[in-house]
Amino acid sequence: MKASVHGVTIAYEDEGQGLPVILLHGFPLDHHMWKHQTTALKEGGFRVITPDMRGMGGSEVPTDTISLENYADDVLALLDHLDIPKAVLGGFSMGGYIAFSMLRKAPDRFTALVLADTKPEADSPEAQKNRMNLAAALFEKGSIAASDAMIPKMLTEKTRNENPHLEVKLHSIIESTNPLSLVHASIAMAFRQDATALLTQITVPTLVIVGEEDQVTPIEVMKQMADQIYQSQFVKIPESAHLTPMENPEAFNKALLEFLQGLGD
Repeated sequence: MKASVHGVTIAYEDEGQGLPVILLHGFPLDHHMWKHQTTALKEGGFRVITPDMRGMGGSEVPTDTISLENYADDVLALLDHLDIPKAVLGGFSMGGYIAFSMLRKAPDRFTALVLADTKPEADSPEAQKNRMNLAAALFEKGSIAASDAMIPKMLTEKTRNENPHLEVKLHSIIESTNPLSLVHASIAMAFRQDATALLTQITVPTLVIVGEEDQVTPIEVMKQMADQIYQSQFVKIPESAHLTPMENPEAFNKALLEFLQGLGD
């Protein structure tokens, strides 16, 4: 499905019926990363919306410099387009950064929050430099530069050895993405706003999920974040690095469904 928001064509999937749950993908991926969650939630009686950020998946490649605020505005406009006044908001990694921006802009539109393998802090100067280096590599080598940089961080060594099909799938998603879109996303993340002060203002039920072997957003960082959020639940996903929704979907879905099904309690 596609919608025109802010003059840009945004691709998205909208499946199932029930309480709306919008899931925001991470870098350098698209909505396909949520395949297992979409199936589980749809079967569990939820409506699942998974958009592609500008330039990723089936969405239109940006022509101007963009920020995470632009991504957030796109998703909010998509919710308007779908006539969804309130929803559960979930974000993985970069999707979590976008979720924080959406919470700043429209906190009353979200009934619950899912933060997976993400963090509230802005990038340090060293992290910004690394993102600029990746942007330069994307210009030089194309999208394969993102595969080379990110896949080793996304999966455990065990998964890469025992489930090579998952690594092949990630290469396919990443390397089919226009490298310029990934340059825009890298720069947007490098100069994103710090969301630490927002944590104590979150009053909706929140699920914080992290892979036990995540080196990108380590357990201690995410536990500290969860401790600052009122009504938060903290779940560690075993045998997972950064890409928990795809690396251990069974454990991830169990935590997600239990959280969502408990919202009415």
